[in-house]
Amino acid sequence: MFNARRNDPAKFTAGTWVEIFDARWKIARAGNPEYEQALEDSGYRRTDDTTKKQRALYTAIAEGVLKDWEDVVDQNGEAIPYTTDNCVEVLLENPDLVGELLREANTLANFRREDQQAQAKKPKPFKDGSKSGTSPDAA
Repeated sequence: MFNARRNDPAKFTAGTWVEIFDARWKIARAGNPEYEQALEDSGYRRTDDTTKKQRALYTAIAEGVLKDWEDVVDQNGEAIPYTTDNCVEVLLENPDLVGELLREANTLANFRREDQQAQAKKPKPFKDGSKSGTSPDAA
């Protein structure tokens, strides 16, 4: 059975929390309208310069995919506040993080409804073929 209401569309742009590299990251779904607009606004699609293109991509990720973070610290253990500029700098210094964030942003299971498992439960049939919750005599 396919549950057509299994995703929470609000999470696509508002984001959901995931854990990567001992920190928590609030990520939105890759390809959401805010990310697409951020790609356009950053100039990512209009430049061939690889350095500018990388910075533009990371800016778009910071504005459209990554919404917040927790437990991200500098070399002294001080918390780094989430801002677009800070995000771009963290991504530039941690390309392996970029790959993980985008992988999670493309994993639809991260954007499921909280009640999705309960919704997906299908009544189990009794041995006589009737469904649970109905009387075998009702048929």
